[in-house]
Amino acid sequence: MCLLGIFAPKRLIEEQDKDNERQKQFSQVSEGQPSAMVLCRAFWCSLILVILSCAIGFGAGRLPGGYLAPVNPRFVIVMQSAGAMMLLWGTLYVRGWDIQTCGGVTLVERVNHWIYRTLYCLGTAVFIFSLSLP
Repeated sequence: MCLLGIFAPKRLIEEQDKDNERQKQFSQVSEGQPSAMVLCRAFWCSLILVILSCAIGFGAGRLPGGYLAPVNPRFVIVMQSAGAMMLLWGTLYVRGWDIQTCGGVTLVERVNHWIYRTLYCLGTAVFIFSLSLP
C-alpha cells in the first residue's frame, strides 16, 4: 500500500474505497481501549521499533567487520548523512490535518503512518550502521 501511495495514488484511492466498504461492515459502536492503555501500548511498541532499528543497523555494521579493513571515513560521512536525510525526510513528509478524519483509520492515514515509521526506522538503522562500522 505504501508503494501504491507513492507511485500509483489512483490505485490507492481504489483500495481505499474498498477498505471503506469493509469498514462499513464493522459495528459503529466502539468500546475502544482506555486512552491510558493506548498510550502504554504505543510506548512499548515504539521502544521495540527503536531497539530493532538499532540492532539491525549495529549488526549490519559489525557483520562485515572481520572481512573489511577500516572503512573510508568518507563512506561513514555519506552513511551518516543518508541516515540524517531519511530522518528529516520522514519529518517533512508526514501528513496530519490535511488527510485526517474523525476516526483516523482510513487507508490513506494508515499508509501515511507506515511510510513515516519506515523512513524513521530506516534512517535510524542507517545512522547506527555508520556508527558501528570498523
